[in-house]
Amino acid sequence: MASAALSDDLKIEGLRTLKFAVSDCDRSLAFYETIFGVQRLPNADHVNADGKLYAYICQWPAIGTLLDLRLLPAHAAAASRLDVISLAVPTRDNLDAWVTHLDAHGATHSGIIPTGMSWCIVVEDPDGRFIKIFARQGHGPEVKGDMGNDWFRN
Repeated sequence: MASAALSDDLKIEGLRTLKFAVSDCDRSLAFYETIFGVQRLPNADHVNADGKLYAYICQWPAIGTLLDLRLLPAHAAAASRLDVISLAVPTRDNLDAWVTHLDAHGATHSGIIPTGMSWCIVVEDPDGRFIKIFARQGHGPEVKGDMGNDWFRN
C-alpha cells in the first residue's frame, strides 16, 4: 500500500511527550537529570486523589520534548532491554565525549560500537531500558559493523 501525503490539516509538528514506565521515580529522575540534562517541572508532577506521587514530568531540552517518568514497576520490568529511543549526535568525537561523561557518572553503557553505517553507544537506565546514541557521521566499508554485539540484542 502506497503512503499518501497528509493534508495540512493533519500536520504533526513534533513529539510532545515521551512516557517511560519506571520502578522508582526518584532514582530515574536522578539518572535522567545527571545523564541527559532533563529538568523536572515540579508544578506538573502527577499525584493521585490520595496525594501520592505517581509521575515526574520533566523538560528534555536537548530534544525539545517532555519526559514523563511514570511509576509503573511491572511495565518498567517488562521494558527491560527495550531500546525505546535513539538519539543522534553529529560525530564520532561526540560519542567519545559521551563515553567520558557516562564514565564520570558511573552510568552503565556499551562503549562505542561500530554499526553498519556509523557508531553507537547504548546507555542502560536504572530500569534496564536501553537508550541508543548514534553518530550521524558515517564510516566506510573498512569499518565492520558489530551488529551481533549483545547490546543490540533486544
